[in-house]
Amino acid sequence: MTNSVKERLIAFIDYKGISKNKFEILCGLSKRYVSNISKSISPDVAERISLNFPELNMGWILTGDGEMLKSSPAVSDGTVGIPVEMLRLNLNLSETIRQQQETIQRLTEMLAAEKNGQHSNKKEKVG
Repeated sequence: MTNSVKERLIAFIDYKGISKNKFEILCGLSKRYVSNISKSISPDVAERISLNFPELNMGWILTGDGEMLKSSPAVSDGTVGIPVEMLRLNLNLSETIRQQQETIQRLTEMLAAEKNGQHSNKKEKVG
């Protein structure tokens, strides 16, 4: 078991595969905040971390009891732990894809109509 709040927080940051600096930015913490933790973190900081990383078991961070990650998701739509900017990007990309699919469908229909029109014109000229 990791002994201090600082060590447990660093273990979580490593688990997420992000730098301490990125973690601090995401949580609105000052630069080198994590490196400068001496004993514990304030309730305000704990709340910021919890809001940005809802999958993190804050009881484990503060006391070392339990598991690093919550066993039951806090959000039922499968978005636990996904940063808000990634969710927004995903929504924007999904909308772009939908619009492109509609454009492709319209162009396909226009090409088919044009091809049928040319084909019927040829029949009329031959006949």
